[in-house]
Amino acid sequence: MYRKRITILLIFTLIMLLAACSGEDSSEEITSEESTSESNVDSANDSMNTETEDASKSGLSEATENETEQTQAQQERMMIYEAHIDLETKDFDKFQQNLQSQMSEHEAYMVETNVQRTERGNRQGHIRIRVPQSNFQSLLSGFETISDQIKSRNINSRDVTKNYVDLESRLKAKEEIEARLLSFLEEASATEDLVKISQDLERVQSDIESLKGEMNYLENQSDFSTITISFTETKVLVGGVDQQDLNTWDRTKQAFFNSINGIANVASWLFVAAVGYSPVLVPVLIVIALWMWRRKKKKNRSDDE
Repeated sequence: MYRKRITILLIFTLIMLLAACSGEDSSEEITSEESTSESNVDSANDSMNTETEDASKSGLSEATENETEQTQAQQERMMIYEAHIDLETKDFDKFQQNLQSQMSEHEAYMVETNVQRTERGNRQGHIRIRVPQSNFQSLLSGFETISDQIKSRNINSRDVTKNYVDLESRLKAKEEIEARLLSFLEEASATEDLVKISQDLERVQSDIESLKGEMNYLENQSDFSTITISFTETKVLVGGVDQQDLNTWDRTKQAFFNSINGIANVASWLFVAAVGYSPVLVPVLIVIALWMWRRKKKKNRSDDE
């Protein structure tokens, strides 16, 4: 009986030990599963964060590239600027001196000048100058200091980038055609082919020169801006005493010699007429003299009777 109890107790103890071992294994499995899941979540989060950072970095790089491209495009744009200024100045000579100083400072040059006087003696007209585009705004600001009043100021801008790009494309195509025609010209042997290729080559080269001329014109217009100045002098001119009008002695001598010359001219004309027309005048005078003599004779006879 005692042995049965001991056996039952050992079996019960063994069962308890097995149950405890199984519980520890399950807890370890749960713990390992939880740690595995947490590590997976952490790795997922890390990958998401990495992707987000990469996306943000790529977005920033793309934005930076776009801004750089836009800046380069703006810098490469060909703009033509023209300005017209209508101003007044009290002293045109002083204004012209100050304008020359401003032009020298901003590397500008004059292309046209038109000055005329009004009925009151004041001067007015227009001046056209060219200035490098980088100095365009600074020269415009300088007119505030050298003029008395600016009545109006108009600035026009024109973007010719597309026109220039089109001309470049057309020029490139024409140059490729020119190269092919030159190669054909070297290979041609027949006279008829040589003449036809030469004519086509001449036409293409003429088109190339025309395109280059238009491109040079756009480059010059974009490199140098044009400023047209319309000015009016407002200085009041007071008339003074003209010394030439008061030179009485010279005027008297001039009148005397003019009268002498007039008398001499009349005498010369009479002499020339008398001598030159004498073949006609002498017979006429004789006839007139005879007629007057006969008339006088008849009158004397009538008086005697």
